[in-house]
Amino acid sequence: MRIAIYQFQNTPGGCPSCNQAGNQMISIGRESCIEKAQELFDEKCEFIFYLDRSESRLTGKDIHNVKNRPRFLSLLSDIEKGDIDVVMVTFMGELTIEEEFIIEFYRYLKEHGVKLVTVREGFKIMDMLDQVLALC
Repeated sequence: MRIAIYQFQNTPGGCPSCNQAGNQMISIGRESCIEKAQELFDEKCEFIFYLDRSESRLTGKDIHNVKNRPRFLSLLSDIEKGDIDVVMVTFMGELTIEEEFIIEFYRYLKEHGVKLVTVREGFKIMDMLDQVLALC
């Protein structure tokens, strides 16, 4: 099972304590994803990590522009190549808070036969998103 763990850190640069706290959150998030994956999947898991960091705090449309997220673009490419079975995030806000972005990304995953899992909801996130898609 090839599991992509995607993380996005949107903090202003130049703040040493912010960077240290951000690094701790990334580490905690990664560990949470790994633990959840080991709980959900009986087979051996191969983890591939994708981390995007903004140099300056992104807001508005900039935060959803994938051009500002090179590792997210790498993730999309790896999904297209068939190198990923599951995309895992600590929570959906790791991707975005914009519903349209989440729905389009989920459609993309479904087209490529890739599952989406969060630490909190596990596979239930897919059920929730399937219900949303049924309404569209």
